[in-house]
Amino acid sequence: MCDRINSAITKTENMKIASKKLRRTLQRIAIAIGGTTFLIALILVVEYFFGNKPTCNTTEAWILCHIRESTLLNLVEDFSILVAVWLFFLEAPERSKQAHYEAWKTIDAANGLRTSYARFQALQDLNEDGISIKGLNAPEADLRGINLAGADLSHAYLSGADLSFANLAYANLSHANLVEAKLNNANLSHTHLTAADLSDADLIETNLQSTDCVGTDFVGANFTRANLSQAYLGDVNLSQACLHHANLKQTKFFGIEHLTVEQVNAANFWQEAIFDTKMTAKLNQK
Repeated sequence: MCDRINSAITKTENMKIASKKLRRTLQRIAIAIGGTTFLIALILVVEYFFGNKPTCNTTEAWILCHIRESTLLNLVEDFSILVAVWLFFLEAPERSKQAHYEAWKTIDAANGLRTSYARFQALQDLNEDGISIKGLNAPEADLRGINLAGADLSHAYLSGADLSFANLAYANLSHANLVEAKLNNANLSHTHLTAADLSDADLIETNLQSTDCVGTDFVGANFTRANLSQAYLGDVNLSQACLHHANLKQTKFFGIEHLTVEQVNAANFWQEAIFDTKMTAKLNQK
């Protein structure tokens, strides 16, 4: 009974809102028509009393003849076109806000869905417009090949998401949750991964060149054939991480936890990597 009453109340309220919107629209139309009519009449009266009296055909209506021959009306018409153009540009920021609002609605509506092309496109559009997508919640989302270069994805929750072949160059992924995420062949060059969690993430053939990884959790991550050249790995956890054939040219390792000599030796160009004193001593013992 209570549910039916609440439903009836909600329906009534929605009808009231719709009715109010209709009345408002009709009022605006009436005001526009009335205002336009008054303006035309005023211009014709002014011209008539100041000597602009065109010769009209006997078969032509007086009002139509004067409108056609009116100099001021022609000027107003040209002016109105310019005003419309200026209004179009002035309202551009408002249209952008509305577009961004609709994009976020699309992203929120796709929450819990693995695949959503609308969400995929909305994320790219927001990033192209320079809008932060900080804190994005899209666990296990299919975002393969998405272009989010330079995006602010800090504190994003992307656990289990598929970001294979994605472009995340120069993006901010600090404090992001990327546990078990698939980042195979993705571009993460110059990306900020400070304090991010990439435990058990797939980073096969991923480009991590010059990436900032301070305090990042890489426990069990797979870096097979990944490019880690010139990356900074400070105070990261590489326990059980696979570095098989990873490119470690000029990679910086400082304060690394649970990194073994065997892991390092499985990588390529590890002799050109830069290690802290502790790890250097371990490597020299072998």
